[in-house]
Amino acid sequence: MTTSAPESEKEKILLVENGLGGPVFIEGDSTWAIESRMAYYGVPGLSIAVIKDGKIAWMKGYGVMNKGTNDSVRTQTLFQAGSISKPVAAYGALHLVDQGKINLDSNVNVYLKSWKLPENEFTAKKKVMLKHILSHTGGLTVHGFLGYSSDLTVPTLIQILDGVPPANSPAIRVDKVPGESFRYSGGGYTVMQQMLIDVEGKSFPMIMKENVLEPLGMTHSTYDQPLPADQTKLAASGYLPNGTMTKGGYHTYPEMAAAGLWTTSEDLAKFAINVQETVQGKSTTILSKAMIDKMLTPFVSDDEGLGLFIMKKNNEVYFGHNGWDEGFSSEMIAHRDKGYGVVVLTNSNHPELISEVINAVARIYDWADYIKRFPKVNMDTTVLALIAGRYYNGSDGMIRIYNTNSRLFLKYIRSEQSLELFRITDSTYISHNGGLPVQFKRNPIDGKMNLVFVEEQKPISFVHPQVSEETKVPYEYLLEGKFELAKIGYRALLKANPKDGAINEKNLSSQGYNLMSKKKYQLAKDILNMNMILYPKSANTYDSYAEACMNLGMIDEAVLNYKKSLAIDPTNKKAEEKLKVLKKI
Repeated sequence: MTTSAPESEKEKILLVENGLGGPVFIEGDSTWAIESRMAYYGVPGLSIAVIKDGKIAWMKGYGVMNKGTNDSVRTQTLFQAGSISKPVAAYGALHLVDQGKINLDSNVNVYLKSWKLPENEFTAKKKVMLKHILSHTGGLTVHGFLGYSSDLTVPTLIQILDGVPPANSPAIRVDKVPGESFRYSGGGYTVMQQMLIDVEGKSFPMIMKENVLEPLGMTHSTYDQPLPADQTKLAASGYLPNGTMTKGGYHTYPEMAAAGLWTTSEDLAKFAINVQETVQGKSTTILSKAMIDKMLTPFVSDDEGLGLFIMKKNNEVYFGHNGWDEGFSSEMIAHRDKGYGVVVLTNSNHPELISEVINAVARIYDWADYIKRFPKVNMDTTVLALIAGRYYNGSDGMIRIYNTNSRLFLKYIRSEQSLELFRITDSTYISHNGGLPVQFKRNPIDGKMNLVFVEEQKPISFVHPQVSEETKVPYEYLLEGKFELAKIGYRALLKANPKDGAINEKNLSSQGYNLMSKKKYQLAKDILNMNMILYPKSANTYDSYAEACMNLGMIDEAVLNYKKSLAIDPTNKKAEEKLKVLKKI
């Protein structure tokens, strides 16, 4: 491991290294050591740069670049930044706006020459503009990209834009009215990449090098894809959640603006510092103060500006972005006005570790309103039996409160894990995961307890009535394999309130796919079957149910329901493709 830090920071480095934890810290809490948590998650290497008083206070590398060689991570080690590529690319685009080469409020097709964004019924209502792309409000498709391993042919940018082979992602198109709502789109940034190339007449890596990387002294960073041979010796290899190395060490991302930046924690810290300096009017190296103010002003959603996410912690404002490429995870976060922040890069897909490291930095450096701190209050064991029990969590959810050895726990029926609750005042409890504080209050009408989640700083609370052990919500019947009882329950909920979010078609579909991702195929099939029963006119419900059947080897049932989906929606290409595959089985 390597480190770069003044003597005055040595003690704080040790405190950070041994202070990993969650977003809630209760006096007397034990914390974790960084290298033990790296081993716990299976993260080979990590690089960190801490910002204090508008400068890099220290940098350090931990672990190895590659498990096979055991080369130590150094401060110069290159990591793929994933989606942190976007705010840096946004800086480059907004620089051209400041220069008058691009207008934030003009149709992007005015600037696109080599390729045009296809017009349709959505763009007829409103054109896609650069401000929409940067804020993920352009109605553009394609959330993210898989990249290309070393054995695959890398497509051209135009092939990616149109979704034609050898591209491994769908065509980037507009399927919502621009400017109306937030939906994360790496596809939009890929359109922007082509736009900048057409405006400047240069390669995207060269545009970014000249306009952002070199002026900010980000000397180790590059958007070159694939990585130039002379820099590969500095590159970490990526590792998947199961511990295996990304094929070839790392993927190539021709979607450079969205996911293609190779960088160091030091270089990204320089970027964050320049954002802070520009906000304060101390720098115009890349952007004017007026432009950085636009970048850090919420656009449509409260937490998304132009290229950067905005996080409000009470009255404190932080900005940042996280990243995920195949085998790499990262995060950059900094305070808008107070000159502190941190960058963490890893060569593994375990962002949980990154959050724990950031929490340690925020706590040790006393970031304003970032970590929730509470004094330790001993548990009153006399109330545990009184508050234990089951509580409604909406119309189709349930919360169980129970105690074991005088320790209090909360468990949602859809979660595999229980959350331990700690007492922080006479009547208030909280978990270490940063959720809302919990109180238990007696209902004066029926004498039963209410579980109340208290929204801090706001006169809002979420009340969950206590119910008997025999009372069940429909989802619990599905868990018990009692499908018919569940069906009766779901139909009753739909009849009582057709707009109930708990039984919304999209919500049930999301539940089903989440269960499939966890390989809980039978439960996924049941919930998607229920969705089909409740919404029999929706082609998507039959399509999703058919996919669940495929996972269980129920080929005939899958074929039948893909056909039903096509009968409702003849344009469902996914169903057509699945049927072709199924006919060969």
